[in-house]
Amino acid sequence: MILGFVLLFVILILIVQQWTLENSLDAVEGNFWPEDNVVDPDETFDVSIELKNKKRLPLYYIKVQCPFVKEFVIDSKVKKVTKNRSIDGHTVTISTWLKPRQKAQLKVPVSASCRGRYVLVHPSLYCGDFLGLKECKKNMEQMREVVVAPKEYDSQEVKQVLGKFLGDYSVRRFIHEDPVLTLGFREYTGREPLKTISWKQSAQRQMLMVKEYDHTVEPVISVLVNVETELADNKELLEKCFSLARRVCSNLEARGMQYDFYTNAQMAGGTGDDYTVSEGLGPRHFTRVMELLGRSMHISAFSLEKLMKMAEDSGGKDRGKIIITPNESPVSSADGQILVLKAHLL
Repeated sequence: MILGFVLLFVILILIVQQWTLENSLDAVEGNFWPEDNVVDPDETFDVSIELKNKKRLPLYYIKVQCPFVKEFVIDSKVKKVTKNRSIDGHTVTISTWLKPRQKAQLKVPVSASCRGRYVLVHPSLYCGDFLGLKECKKNMEQMREVVVAPKEYDSQEVKQVLGKFLGDYSVRRFIHEDPVLTLGFREYTGREPLKTISWKQSAQRQMLMVKEYDHTVEPVISVLVNVETELADNKELLEKCFSLARRVCSNLEARGMQYDFYTNAQMAGGTGDDYTVSEGLGPRHFTRVMELLGRSMHISAFSLEKLMKMAEDSGGKDRGKIIITPNESPVSSADGQILVLKAHLL
C-alpha cells in the first residue's frame, strides 16, 4: 500500500516536472528597450527589461541574461556581470520571481563612449522546472538599437571663426521678425521657441498655437557635412568632421538661429535617403541632427556637388552655408555667404 502511494506520488511529481519544463516559458511575456534611442558619449542610460506573468500561477524562478558588446560599459552598481566571449563583451544576469498576473520592470544602466549605431543583443529568458534541476530558455526577439552622437569638438579657434561668421552674417543678411506685428497664428510643430506660443489662442483652440510675426527674411543657416574624400586613411578626419558639426549645431541652438542640416554620408541602419533635417530649432530638431551624425558612416553616398545642389534646391542659393569637410574643398566663400571648415587644418 505504501509502495503504491510512493509510486503514485513519484509519477505525479514527474508529470508536473515535465509540464513545467514544457510550459513555464509560455506564461512569461518579455520585452526590452533602451530608455533613450539617441545618447551622448559616456552618458549613462537604462536598458529596460519588462517581464509579465500571464497566468494565474506564480513563477518562483525567472532569470534574465542581457548581453552587451564590448563598446558598452556596464554601471559599477550592477552586481552579476560576467565575461561573454562569444560576443567579446559582458553579460548581466538578473534573477527574480513573479506573482500571478504580475508585471515587473528591470533596469540595466550602461553607457558607450564611441560614436555610432549599435543594435542591442537579444536578452535570454530562463525559467526553472518544478524540482529546480533544469532550465528552459527563450530569447526576446525584438529589434532594438541605440545611436551614440559624436563628441563636441572643443577649440577656441573654431569658436572664434564661427562666432565672427555668424555675427557678420546676421548683420548683413537677416531682417529680423518684428515681435510687435503679428500676422496670425498656426499650429505648434515642436520646432518653434516657447516664447512664440500664444497661450490665449492655445486655450481657445484646445491645441498649442504659435504667433506668426511680420518679417521679410528668417535667419536660417544651412549646415552641410561632406564625407567625400580621396584620402585612404580618413577615419580620424571624418570623426573630427562629425564633432565639428555638433559644435556648429550647438552654437546655432545657443544663438536661437534656425538651421537645416545636410550630409552625404551613408547611414548605418538608415532608410537610404535619410540625409537631411529640415529647418528648425529646439531639442527635437537637435536630437534628430545628432541621430544622423551618430548613424553617419565613413562612406559617401553621393558627391559634394550633389550635396550643395540639394541644399540650394531646398533653401535657396542666397542662404548662408557652413560646410564641414575633411580636406581641401572646391567651394569658395565668396561675399561671406559660405564658411568652410576643413578638418585637416584644425
